[in-house]
Amino acid sequence: MKKTLKFLALAIVSLFVMPAMTALAQEMPQMPQLPLDPQVRKGVLPNGLTYYIRHNEKPKGQADFYIAQKVGSILEEDHQRGLAHFLEHMCFNGSENFPGNGMISWLETVGVKFGQNLNAYTAIDETVYNIANVPVARKSVQDSCLLILHDWADGLLLEPDEIDKERGVIHEEWRSRNKGSQRILEQILPALYPGLKYGYRLPIGTMEVVDNFKPQALRDYYEAWYRPDLQGIVVVGDIDVDYIEGKIKEIFSPIKMPKNAKERVYPAVPDYNKTVYGIGHDKEMNVNVIEMSWLSDPLPQELRNTQIYYMTQYMQSMISMMLNNRFNEITSKPDAPFAQADVNFGGFLVSSRVKDAFSLSVVAKDENLEPAFAAAYREVLRAARGGFNQSELTRARDEYLSSIERAYNNRASIESGTFVNQYVRNFLDGDPAPGIETVYTMMNQMAPMIPLEAMNQALAETVAGQSRAVLVMQPDNEKNVYATEQGIDAAIKKIDAENIEAFVDNAKTEPLIEKLPAPGKIVSESKNDNWGTTEYTLSNGVRVILKQTKFKEDEILMEAQALDGYAAMCPRNGEKPAELASIKLLPYSADNFSLGSYTSNDLSKYLAGKQVGMGFSMGAYTREINGSTTPKDLKTLMELVYSAFTGLSYDAEEFKAFQSQMSAMLANQTKTPDYKFSKMLMENLFKSPMRQALTAEDVTAATAEGTTKVMKALTNNAADYTFVFVGNIDEAAFRPLVEQYIATLPANPAFSIKQVEEYNAADFITPGDANVTMATKMEQPTTYVAVFQTANMPVNPKNQRMAEIIGQVLTKRLLKTVREEMGAVYSIGANGGESSMGPMNVNLQSAFPMKPEMKEQVLKVVADEFNAIGNNLTEAELSDIRNFMVKEAKENLEKNNGWLNGITGWLIHGNDAFTTRVATLEGITVDDVKAYAKAVMAQKNYKVLILEPEK
Repeated sequence: MKKTLKFLALAIVSLFVMPAMTALAQEMPQMPQLPLDPQVRKGVLPNGLTYYIRHNEKPKGQADFYIAQKVGSILEEDHQRGLAHFLEHMCFNGSENFPGNGMISWLETVGVKFGQNLNAYTAIDETVYNIANVPVARKSVQDSCLLILHDWADGLLLEPDEIDKERGVIHEEWRSRNKGSQRILEQILPALYPGLKYGYRLPIGTMEVVDNFKPQALRDYYEAWYRPDLQGIVVVGDIDVDYIEGKIKEIFSPIKMPKNAKERVYPAVPDYNKTVYGIGHDKEMNVNVIEMSWLSDPLPQELRNTQIYYMTQYMQSMISMMLNNRFNEITSKPDAPFAQADVNFGGFLVSSRVKDAFSLSVVAKDENLEPAFAAAYREVLRAARGGFNQSELTRARDEYLSSIERAYNNRASIESGTFVNQYVRNFLDGDPAPGIETVYTMMNQMAPMIPLEAMNQALAETVAGQSRAVLVMQPDNEKNVYATEQGIDAAIKKIDAENIEAFVDNAKTEPLIEKLPAPGKIVSESKNDNWGTTEYTLSNGVRVILKQTKFKEDEILMEAQALDGYAAMCPRNGEKPAELASIKLLPYSADNFSLGSYTSNDLSKYLAGKQVGMGFSMGAYTREINGSTTPKDLKTLMELVYSAFTGLSYDAEEFKAFQSQMSAMLANQTKTPDYKFSKMLMENLFKSPMRQALTAEDVTAATAEGTTKVMKALTNNAADYTFVFVGNIDEAAFRPLVEQYIATLPANPAFSIKQVEEYNAADFITPGDANVTMATKMEQPTTYVAVFQTANMPVNPKNQRMAEIIGQVLTKRLLKTVREEMGAVYSIGANGGESSMGPMNVNLQSAFPMKPEMKEQVLKVVADEFNAIGNNLTEAELSDIRNFMVKEAKENLEKNNGWLNGITGWLIHGNDAFTTRVATLEGITVDDVKAYAKAVMAQKNYKVLILEPEK
């Protein structure tokens, strides 16, 4: 077995580069095909339609219904550009069984939300539609969902009036995406695909076609390509497989194949045998980036469903992980020659079905892109020539197998969406789907036997390939310094001629914690029957809450919650805090921490092969330490927690490197309309300097010393925190870990913070009405709008749910009016929430980009809708939204993160809004919501902020 695997591994090396891999497939011994997971039923109807059905009870009482089409924008002719994507939109605008808006309206009555549970996407080679998380207790609901799939497959109405209304929506989608990177991509794709359709087939199409095509053209495209032999139905969930199979045969068998059906061809991308370049720049591009790809043919279909597929994927993963770890080590140093670099194996740009690529992506610190690329290219050659070290492979392999093991251990709790994705890829691409049990066994046998020499040889052969593509995207710059084909070519030749030394791998071996103190004690414990929790009080005064579950065999979540965040460090007189810059940078820098003698880079090596992570987050009045792990690695998480309170710091060298990366990111982002709009919002909504947009000056002014000082202030008293652990926890093993690692933390209960003494109004949205408009230069004229309504209301679970209901009502109404009827936006929605903190604890808001010419009409509609809910909310609207929210609430009762958020929310807000959520929602009436909405709107804190294009 070992010799066979070694032979196969070395044979696979040729698959990375062989021009005609089919020849190898013919020469190699016949490889047995992997079986499909026996838990899924697959079939093909006489008309050619394929189906997959699986029973799965995660989440219980729900199912997912998908239809995948082997149809995408590559099938369009020049006069049809954009029709594949337009057709996707029309699938929600009227069909034989669901005319008009009937499909969306009916699905909302059963708790399915458009955009979240009901959606679709169009790509170059595929279009996929989904109805997810459908409550299916009633057979009639299952039947109706299958009817929707049927109508998408063969029953669209494509009415002229509906088509004309959707033109405006598509136009606004194009506007929202027409940013710097998109404009450059459209400009350079033809150069990267010389003479090929792929250079001109981005799914959005051209607005000339979108605005002017005749309805019959869309019908012709639909009838030509939406047909059974190119369609796959996937149904996974809490259903009877026999029943669903019978209904699929009944509903879909009558669909006929069109006469003289066009052949579905996947246009080939030939070997270039040279380097092709696509170079562009734009005023609103926000980074300097270059990507070099070595091109190859994908694995032949006859080998795709064999062990070779998994061996290839594994070897590619190892190469990528090892090389990316080297790049991470370089970028952790202040003199790093680039801001970011990484490699990956995958499909080549938009032709992923027919051409693979090994790609090196580099983000430069400034406009000097060529030397940044040269430095990263040198590292690829260093690995290709000098190889990887066994220690590097061991870490990468341990990480890979650890993730496989976790998936295997959690196999009983795999959610339906995971299975659906596997079967969709099996249908569209022929990817194997044997099940996690087979993958776990196979990879644990194969991975340890594939030698380092196979990885080294595979990378060397890959980068020796002569079919290459170089993509360059840069912002316009005042220095007029841009990468050129000649400059990049010269850099490649220069590095190729260098004598590059092999990489030396250094990893710490000493313990993370030098010496542990004697364990503390659990001095008291109590049970909370409502929450099903056990609470410990420790000898140092710290509280620990334990919630044992079996939702996932291999998941433990932790959150340590404390009151008082950055507001405690800000003077109340309006003066800026001494460490303002370091505090403002914390959301970005906090997780780049060192623990003891281990820098952030050291920790990444130390944790390789362990399923554990820990991070920090901080608001104005709360702070959290979040962690996740498995039962096997719980001790490691405890080590990290202990070190966070006793040995946390920020390495000066790593911090300088981080500042350099952030400066590179901000340098060009500040020129984009998105950044300008965000900055405008912060300046006009909040008076606190902490709530203002991050600037380049903030990044420069922050220091490792200042950040360490701030974080130590936030972790100097563990008694401030309540530690909550949720998951598959063996209490007998858990208790000694708590006593060793948490009961010994530095803590002083007498000085712990139990409540927020005073709120600073500067940290919250200012009261009063406001209407602010600013203008800026834009390459794509767009009006950006944000609307806020704030209020102060009593805090209780009922009010919190009603604020959320209002946000969802607004979303439904604005989608119907502003998007569907007016065609003024692509995406619009609203959010509503009520907090227990601050003078303005209720916030209803909506933010969206839109067509500038319709600004006044849209603003009036939005204002009218905000004001109308208190008067005209209907029972049908409330019922639809309540059904969706009840469904979500029940889902969260079966998830570890649901319980974690519920318990920590109870600790902060002082009320149980989690276990009572379903009952609260079911008790809310139309009159309740109307009265709440009227009370909120009566407080007159309505703000409209607008960024528009300069005229």
